Amino acid sequence: MSAWRFEVNRFPSVGNQIATSLGVEPSPECRIEHGRVTLTFRKLAATRWPESQQVEYAMRAASTARETCARDDRREVRRAAKWATVVVFEDKTLAGGCAVVARWECVVPASW
Repeated sequence: MSAWRFEVNRFPSVGNQIATSLGVEPSPECRIEHGRVTLTFRKLAATRWPESQQVEYAMRAASTARETCARDDRREVRRAAKWATVVVFEDKTLAGGCAVVARWECVVPASW
């Protein structure tokens, strides 16, 4: 039986375009793996936002990502616009001398 092959590709230019559209800094990390776009937003303190605000922002980010990917020249990126988009908020802090990472993740279905 052959091993499963998969690739993870990072697309910083797509992340930069999404950041510009959303008016956010720094740009999210944009990865495409198994045909699914994953956007990781860091340093927004979004893990401490109310859940309704997190979900609203994730929906807006996913919609922006789909539009941006659909316009891209690369076939792999255009194809990813048809699948679910994963939006991740990741914040790091120090607590009692320990590094603490808070992570919130939302999978926005393609049919949304």
